Amino acid sequence: MAEDVSDGGWPATLARGLHQAWQTRLFTDLVITTRDEVIHAHKVILAAASPYFRAMLSVGLVEGRTQSLVLEDVAGAVLNTVLTYVYTGRAPLDQHNITNVLTLADYFQIYDLKKLCCYYLKNHLVMETCLSVYEVASLHRCHDLATDALALGCSQCSQVLGHPAFLSLLPETLLTLLKQPYLNIESEEELLNAVVRWAAEDPDERQKWLVTLLQNIDLGHLNAQTRIKWIATLEEKQLLSEDLRHIVASEITSSRTENCSVDQDESSKKTRHNSQEEVLLVMGGESNGRLLGNVECFALGYSSWRCSIPDTSLQPGDRRSTRLQVLPAMKQPRAYCAVATRHNLVHVLGGQTSNTFLASCECYRVSSNTWHRFPDLPAPVHGAAATFLDGVLYFAGGRSQKRYQHELLVYDESSESWVGRGSLSEGRGHFGLVALHGSLFAVGGVAAAGGTSRVLRSCEKFDPGSDTWVPIAPLGQARSYLGVAVVQDQIYAIGGYDGSRWLCSVEKYDPLSDQWTSVSSMISARSSFGVTVSHGRIFCLGGFSGESNLNTVEKYNPRTNMWHCVQSMQLRRFGLVAATVSVPASPPV
Repeated sequence: MAEDVSDGGWPATLARGLHQAWQTRLFTDLVITTRDEVIHAHKVILAAASPYFRAMLSVGLVEGRTQSLVLEDVAGAVLNTVLTYVYTGRAPLDQHNITNVLTLADYFQIYDLKKLCCYYLKNHLVMETCLSVYEVASLHRCHDLATDALALGCSQCSQVLGHPAFLSLLPETLLTLLKQPYLNIESEEELLNAVVRWAAEDPDERQKWLVTLLQNIDLGHLNAQTRIKWIATLEEKQLLSEDLRHIVASEITSSRTENCSVDQDESSKKTRHNSQEEVLLVMGGESNGRLLGNVECFALGYSSWRCSIPDTSLQPGDRRSTRLQVLPAMKQPRAYCAVATRHNLVHVLGGQTSNTFLASCECYRVSSNTWHRFPDLPAPVHGAAATFLDGVLYFAGGRSQKRYQHELLVYDESSESWVGRGSLSEGRGHFGLVALHGSLFAVGGVAAAGGTSRVLRSCEKFDPGSDTWVPIAPLGQARSYLGVAVVQDQIYAIGGYDGSRWLCSVEKYDPLSDQWTSVSSMISARSSFGVTVSHGRIFCLGGFSGESNLNTVEKYNPRTNMWHCVQSMQLRRFGLVAATVSVPASPPV
């Protein structure tokens, strides 16, 4: 009987041979003429690595017939970096070539190189260039990188406004920055000053943007003398138009007229905050036989968990006594649901009640402190998982009434519906799903085998470019009902249940080496708990210990590899979900 055997080192051996063939021009059959260099390559290698080259070289185009390709706008050094990656899987990236390499990787549809470029840029984000990175990331649809870059720009906004690179920003980028509710600045006048300096760099082209830009700055606190000064400044710089004069001269908010009501004054103000803090939310689950829909919150300054959250509607400096708002309960109490958070929106998907599975979904909006219905899933399911990848909401797996699901769904915002993508290699539920380096990672869980359930060690990775799942290194220990989180480009698999024991052990996965390693164990064994990340720490909340339901909370510091106890929740609950959101930084009363 034939037996499959494999050699784990063969891919590296083959890659070395192909690289040598490229370097020595052995059997090369494609000549690429760049702006400053002629480069030889192998058509079959390029076609295997890039859908762009595959289409170009296989459908009878002139490049395929003549075995030559002209790329007049591409520097030879940049193309050589791309081809080095194609032949070896390695790319010599630096601050000088990264933007051009990303552009070529996107153009040639070499998605793994595009992800590697995003990884490089994310790990080299600095204040001086963060908004330039935002522009590049937005251009090439690298949404997660764009979000990180914009967040850094907001958190260091005063420094960004004063840096020379600010004056080269695209008007669309500047408008996006001004629309953010959180900017770390001293005053709105600081924004006005920066926008005028930006426009003065190219008055003929940029003057037309000033009305739109200033409409996104709160000028309400400028006194009459200051307004006159700014009108004179704009006129001196040849930027003043009648519309602009009207905007700057208008006395809005509290100084508009003496007979304006307080309510009118308040409603005309823009809500902008110059600092923010992360707060933890836990939602749903089950406690002492009772299904839960309520939400608990823990924030800086809280001595315990509360069913209230700092008020996001208050203006900076507001000293009103009512600084907290009660957290509304979910519209549907549920346990074992999926959760995904982005832009201060918390999506809770599917789950179960005491007697049925759920297809219903809902979304919590921090800014309004309200829950809203979200389009239903195609089928009722519990124990599924969800996450955002490059701005897209993904939902995978879970258990339906009939089986463990292997479907992967994405939410299409344009049609407000769920669309199928490449399926998991096997149905799994009560597993972890996270996004990292432009891919999805499914970790552990439980699956069906011969009419019974089995706990999984297997893990797999989804590449959106090829729409396929591929296996990665398995866990060191089978785990279901576990927690999975990403910190510092590492994936953590935490606790869970292995089919006979409740676990406190933790493993860490490095996607670059495709290896799991053990790290410090939790203080308590637990499964079916909530997990979220805040300020670079992993929080594990509630769950079941094998003996009792828990309200205890632990946090893990990856830098010290240590676990610490945190204030316990009000309720013991399992089958819950957790999320981290941001609110204006103001200590609660």
